[in-house]
Amino acid sequence: MKNNLFVPLASDITPDEIGMNNADTGQARPDVTLGGITGPLPLFQICTKDLQEGCFKITYRPSALIVAPYYAGTLRVENKAGGGKTISADLYRFPGLVLLPAVISDGTNDADDGSSIPIYARNKYYSYLKGTSYSRPAFSATKCTITVEFDEFVYNVPPAGSFNGSFNGVRTRQIKIVVSPTSDATIFSGRLFEGGVDKGSVELKWVSKYFRRSVVEIDTLTGAVSPKPLNPGTAFEESFMTVFATVGWRMTPIYNDVNIPVPAGVTATNCWSDANLHALMLAKRSPAANLDLEWRFHLLVVPGKMGCSRGKMYDQIGAHREAAVSYSDDGYPTSDSSNFGAAANKKQRDVPRAYIRSASHELGHCCNMMHQELEGGADNSIMTTTPSVADVLGGPATGAPGVFPTNINLGFNAHCRHHLIHFPDPVVRPGGMSWMAGHPALGGAFSPEADGGRVFVPAESILLTIKTQSDRVKLGEPLLMAWEVLNKTDEDFHMPNDVGLNVEYTQVSVTDSDGITNDVATFILECEHTSIRKLSPGKKLAAATNLFWSSNGFAFSKPGKHRIDMAIRWTYNGIQYGLHNHKDVWVDFPVSDKDNEIAAAMTDNEVGMFVALGGNAYHLKEATARIEKVIEIDPKHAVAKSMAKFYSKAARAAFKPIE
Repeated sequence: MKNNLFVPLASDITPDEIGMNNADTGQARPDVTLGGITGPLPLFQICTKDLQEGCFKITYRPSALIVAPYYAGTLRVENKAGGGKTISADLYRFPGLVLLPAVISDGTNDADDGSSIPIYARNKYYSYLKGTSYSRPAFSATKCTITVEFDEFVYNVPPAGSFNGSFNGVRTRQIKIVVSPTSDATIFSGRLFEGGVDKGSVELKWVSKYFRRSVVEIDTLTGAVSPKPLNPGTAFEESFMTVFATVGWRMTPIYNDVNIPVPAGVTATNCWSDANLHALMLAKRSPAANLDLEWRFHLLVVPGKMGCSRGKMYDQIGAHREAAVSYSDDGYPTSDSSNFGAAANKKQRDVPRAYIRSASHELGHCCNMMHQELEGGADNSIMTTTPSVADVLGGPATGAPGVFPTNINLGFNAHCRHHLIHFPDPVVRPGGMSWMAGHPALGGAFSPEADGGRVFVPAESILLTIKTQSDRVKLGEPLLMAWEVLNKTDEDFHMPNDVGLNVEYTQVSVTDSDGITNDVATFILECEHTSIRKLSPGKKLAAATNLFWSSNGFAFSKPGKHRIDMAIRWTYNGIQYGLHNHKDVWVDFPVSDKDNEIAAAMTDNEVGMFVALGGNAYHLKEATARIEKVIEIDPKHAVAKSMAKFYSKAARAAFKPIE
């Protein structure tokens, strides 16, 4: 597959697996009886020091050669109820004979605001360590040690300029670190072993009670109101900081530009085109932002109006999962849920608790978190969609109408907490792996292996039909594809109320004639109006897209037969459901120099982004120039004619870049 979605993830080390015996011998501490008292010999010391919860800076120096590369990163220790632990780490590789890599605020901090957590450049990422066992002796004849065993997964480095690498489905090797406390209470030092062979020195330095740190830059358009903390400055404050603190992240908001001028040609109080939002984000995010020095997300706030979208996440703006948008003047129409209570038909700006929840939800998507309707099911947590939260709180199952928005839980659930603490850095940091990495059962269109346990509903009951504008397409030509879901039964059927590609439930993949599969990841995730609803007998849901490009590349990059697979996945009442179908199309071989020239011009990522944004994205200068070139070569060519849906000479002439 072109987009390898497998991601290693640490699991809990249960109390039964946490050894408390003598780490020197692997045997229980020897007792002796003296004067009727049984206990350890006096030369045995009691071992009490443990790896405390939080983030450690880990440094590993191989002992083979002085010029050998060395490794630095972060190690996360999470204490679990009942005495268990979950341990994971990320290593970054650096050349030998170089001083330790520069990081931001890599030192002690009495206030522990998370600033001591080191951050490293994305192109230095080397491997993920999945903790598998942990042992600490109660007594030791020599010195107290702590032993942690790991499965290591080395990262497949992507091409230069890309940060969407991958992990193989099997571990690269097994390693073990054995460390002891030092005179500095925050530092443990020791050795790293592979197969019993000493491979070098390792040091763990505790730096923070937080596991990860990031910032969110918030830019607000004139006429809009940004989501603000509740009860600021008090012990009862709830904000982006407290929401992400529920998963051990230090998320620091930076309220940056306010009263950003409305771009020319845009009516700010209408629904915005994706192209206009994208252009404004590119123009207004901090030019000093460097994703290799800090984990920085961007949140743009515009007015909009009721029914636009409470928020969206942009999959790529030169970097994956970097930015989102919130609409302050959209809100909580009763058409989305009858359980919005006191928030019904109000704007987000007028319901602060629901507003900060919605904006945090979009930031959760930027961290590669999924809707809980796709995973464990709807609940009262950040990654459940807003209508579903209202229904969970005030639906017939709870009998508690009106508790939205008062009883909104401004926190992530345990499932997302585990992911946000222990996923590898590239999966959750901005500018890392693409959307849906780490969720193999949800990514791609259909895989019996990944979809084990999911109930795929037969077409005789719920029919998924795929239609394309044509069964043939030219290289470099977008293909209009539509689909519909029909309830053929005589009973209501619960499923997502929107099956569009931009709402996460629907996935598409394309397999070429060589058997290479490309997951067509959505470029923009627009999901806040979606929830699980009844589809009545005989009723349909319909959606469409232009199948052309995604952040994983072009859908059709070579001639020949291609198979389009589509799956719709969701969870209802604890049961995982799915629909699946496929359709074959043919990509024509170029038959002239003109065909080749046009295909070469169109198969550029910026052209793909132009189409994915719905067209008229004239701020993308390279794309605009290439499209104009294709039209100039032959305006009657099939590719040039197809671009008429996305490009307008008049709109291009009227376009004014955002200052």
